[in-house]
Amino acid sequence: MEDTQNQIEIFLKSIPWIKNFKDKVFVLKYGGELLTSESNIRKISADIDLLATLGIRSVVVHGGGPQLDKALKEKNISFEKKDGMRVYSKEILDVSQKVFGEVASELRKNIERRGIKTKLLPNEYVKTERIQNLGYVGKVTSINSLFSKMINGIVVPIMPLFGWDEGGELCNVNADDMAVSVAEMLGAEKLIIHTSVDGVLNKDDQIITHLNLEKAERMIKRGYIQGGMIPKVLHCLQSEKVGKIHIINGNIPHALLYEVFTEQGIGTEIVRD
Repeated sequence: MEDTQNQIEIFLKSIPWIKNFKDKVFVLKYGGELLTSESNIRKISADIDLLATLGIRSVVVHGGGPQLDKALKEKNISFEKKDGMRVYSKEILDVSQKVFGEVASELRKNIERRGIKTKLLPNEYVKTERIQNLGYVGKVTSINSLFSKMINGIVVPIMPLFGWDEGGELCNVNADDMAVSVAEMLGAEKLIIHTSVDGVLNKDDQIITHLNLEKAERMIKRGYIQGGMIPKVLHCLQSEKVGKIHIINGNIPHALLYEVFTEQGIGTEIVRD
């Protein structure tokens, strides 16, 4: 009986957030390292199911770096990175289409098992501008407006990691870039970046639960935010149309729900002011 009462209390405390987020858009970005486990994918699908049940509209963006690394190693294909970004040859681009397609299909299969409609968005919806010195890699310049109709139709879109450049060439798109572009286009209530770390840490390796843009920029300059977190935070700083940005540890089961539906949260939230 006590356990049941605790569950009811948790649910009742969530009501203000549930009311506030109904019909709002959440962009959910999952790092590829989180999608190597079938168990983790099932938990992610359960979170998306709950959001849909509560009337929250989700858009999914996934990574796939570890999966691509494995595939390239198996094929004995070497690659280089510049400023933490993989350089894409035509050969790597071809392999990545198959690998990322498999990741997206696995996500879709698990979400649809729960009775939630999904759609793998076609590459043709995304236009990019080629990034110099990275080969077949582009930055998103526009996304077809028809995409927003899927959201209104209560379909969970799974975004592609590719788009077409001005010369008609297919290019890879960094998952963080895609997530930010989608969140800006839709004016998302939240962009939630699921990573394999607990959030943004201070110099004592403690989680900073709340950051505004000014403080985040200072931390980058002073070197407190470094490594793989830098591009994620920089992407976040560009999102002036997004309500809040959250960086959480996706390895913690249902971290999304802790972050969104509790007062204390579980990771770092970034706001403009």
